[in-house]
Amino acid sequence: MAAVAMTFTACQDKPAPAPAPEEETPEVELVSTDSIAAVIEAADSTQLSTLLTEAQSKIEELKNIDPAKAKEYLAAIQNLLKENAEKIKAFAGTGAVATLVDAVNNLPAIEVPDVAAAAEEAVENAGDAVKDAAEGAVEDVKEAAGDAAQAAADKVEEVKDAAADKAAEAVDNAADKLKGALGK
Repeated sequence: MAAVAMTFTACQDKPAPAPAPEEETPEVELVSTDSIAAVIEAADSTQLSTLLTEAQSKIEELKNIDPAKAKEYLAAIQNLLKENAEKIKAFAGTGAVATLVDAVNNLPAIEVPDVAAAAEEAVENAGDAVKDAAEGAVEDVKEAAGDAAQAAADKVEEVKDAAADKAAEAVDNAADKLKGALGK
């Protein structure tokens, strides 16, 4: 019982675990070129087949995460296989391992997106969009100002007409009073 109490007490003095870091790009554990070179030196066709299959899989996985790193890794493996082509042929022959080596050597080049050009194009497109939006806003303001001016002019005419009607009515009333005062 005392041991359980000491365990609880000991746990309370420990700092809280650090919060998990924000989600980062997943790390792909690559097959080292040194291990591939060692297998080639050992002339182990089974192990070479296993490592090259795994390397192919890792290249495919890495292409989606970091194309530049995938391109660099693929080039390193292809260079290693080309430098050791004669050794590999000597122990692997023309069987499955040779086919796999050819498959790795013939993997298509990995295209690394030109981020700078894409950013420049995005800025250009954004500039055009801002310009179009500003021109549209200017047209809207001009239209609204025209509508307001027309409404004001209509109101002025309405007020003028009302004033003219009131003035005519006042003149008529005054004329009627004058006629009444003159006896007609």
